[in-house]
Amino acid sequence: MKKVFYNLSQIIELSENDSEFIKLMVATFITEMSSDLDALAVAVLEEDRANVHGYAQKMKPSLELFGLKGHHMALKLEYWGGSQEEKDIHEDFMYLHQELEETLIQLRRDF
Repeated sequence: MKKVFYNLSQIIELSENDSEFIKLMVATFITEMSSDLDALAVAVLEEDRANVHGYAQKMKPSLELFGLKGHHMALKLEYWGGSQEEKDIHEDFMYLHQELEETLIQLRRDF
């Protein structure tokens, strides 16, 4: 059995278990996170601090809402993007990327 990365408990509580709302939230998450992850990857590759900061900041609440541990990595990326800190962020990005890719696969399969 594969590990499930996401947790919908906050969305279920927020929606009072409204299945249509949950499906809409999942569909929106899949669409938004797919494009944001691609844009974040480009920003990380180019060491574009402003865009790393912006995309990580945009993604963080949704990652947390879906119960993903990667929101901690998004927080680190966001901080790096808004600072002049000399740090290799590729490991943090790779963790986030891998978890999010697996989550998107699982959500597409489950919904």
